[in-house]
Parts: sequence; C-alpha cells; structure tokens
Amino acid sequence: MRDYRMYILVNEDIKISKGKLAGQVGHAVMSYVYHRMIKPIQERKEYVSLDEYMAEQKKIILKCPQWKLEELEHEGGYFVIRDKGYTQLEPNTLTCVNFGIHTPEELPDWVKELKLYT
Repeated sequence: MRDYRMYILVNEDIKISKGKLAGQVGHAVMSYVYHRMIKPIQERKEYVSLDEYMAEQKKIILKCPQWKLEELEHEGGYFVIRDKGYTQLEPNTLTCVNFGIHTPEELPDWVKELKLYT
C-alpha cells in the first residue's frame, strides 16, 4: 500500500485561533472528500481510492504564505477555503488550501520546504 497523505496549506499571514483554524482545516478536508471522492464515485470518475486513504488518514498541516495560496487559487484545481467572516476574520479571508492527497515522493520541492503548523 502506498503512503498517501492529505496536505493542507494554511495561511501563515493571518492571526487565527487554533479552534477557528481547526474548523477551516475541517472545511478543506470535507471539500476535498466530497469533490474528489464522493461526487466522482457518483459520476464514475477515479482519483485516489478512498479505501486506500482511509487506511491511515494522514493529514499534514503546513504553514504557507498567503501569496502562494493565492497563486494556487489562481491556478485552479485546488480546494480553497475562504472564511465567511462571521466571527474572527474579515469576510472572504483566505485561510487554507487543500493541496490534495499525495505520497511524499510526489510532492514538489517547494511543498517539502514548508514548515509544519504547530
């Protein structure tokens, strides 16, 4: 079995509580699961097998500068989370991007250089 991990890149340029961040990461996870796993099954498309990922459910949370998250958003194909602005953040604040499920070997070098969110 391959070592699949889900990579969530969080905006290191904003102030956000850990609880709020946990919610934003949850949104990123659920967006990915729905749009890449549940919906494609309904439409008969194939991505990474949900069974393979669920065996370990590894999630790697990394700090990433806002400019890079905006670049990924512009490229398209990633699940970008922007806050609604109901509590701590201004509406439409870019909080995180789900970079997807990859093995460590598949990652581009720039992702490998990001620091873990602690």
